Amino acid sequence: MLGLAATGLWAWQQRPSAWPGAWHVGLLVGVFLSCASLCAYSARFRCVMALVALDISRVESLRIVSFAVFCQFFVPLGAGAEMAKFFKLRGLAPERRMVANAAAIVVEHLLGLVALVMTAAVLFATLRPFAIKVSGLWLVSGAVVTVMAAAVVLFGRQRGTGLGPQQLLTRLWAHKSHALGAVWWSVIMHALLAAAVYVGSSAWALPLGYWQVLLVLSAAGVLQAVPANLVGVGAADVAGAGLYVALGLPLSGALLLVSLLYSYRALLAVLGGLWELDKARRAVLNNR
Repeated sequence: MLGLAATGLWAWQQRPSAWPGAWHVGLLVGVFLSCASLCAYSARFRCVMALVALDISRVESLRIVSFAVFCQFFVPLGAGAEMAKFFKLRGLAPERRMVANAAAIVVEHLLGLVALVMTAAVLFATLRPFAIKVSGLWLVSGAVVTVMAAAVVLFGRQRGTGLGPQQLLTRLWAHKSHALGAVWWSVIMHALLAAAVYVGSSAWALPLGYWQVLLVLSAAGVLQAVPANLVGVGAADVAGAGLYVALGLPLSGALLLVSLLYSYRALLAVLGGLWELDKARRAVLNNR
């Protein structure tokens, strides 16, 4: 985290002199939007849990995803989020088979990936940011192939879940409303995160609009299907910086936007950790 903070400071010092340097209220609005995106993340998680016949409250769902964000940052090599969800679900429903909880986490990843690929494909076809002439049919075909390839990778990593492709399709079809709800909330989550970055950087006079920011977050977010990172910095952050540069931002501007998103996510991670710490403290006091 110190390394990324130093990178952000360097990027700020290297910004063009035309960029305003004052802090502004948009940064606080970005914090609010980031918190709202966490609520959308929680709603997606509840939809997926309902899909696999596990009913959890809104508060418990928000607590689980908050703690998952914390573990994503502070558990080595990025497997912490999945581990946190798995053990929290195990604690909520100890009678359920462990493979069922693992399968639910795989389904959540897959539906989140579907939302990211769809959003990125639509924005790419609409904005045509790199002046590449690609028909909509090819974009849709590429999106479908990407999702299918990612699904193969996910199921390959989770062979022990007992949920094969045929069983998954059957369950998704039987619970279409929950599956569509999970995709919808995933889109909202990333839209809110993009709004947080856009509003938070609005006073920096960067030559980039909201839809371009959403395109970058969606396209780079596809790499989150690879759950590996170092202190919260993963392949999606690196890809995001590269996409910002490809869209015309200087390297310093790209690193500033990536650092801003990282800062919002780090704040959510700390809040999730504090919430879990408070829960543990209350449990200790009640057991005295």
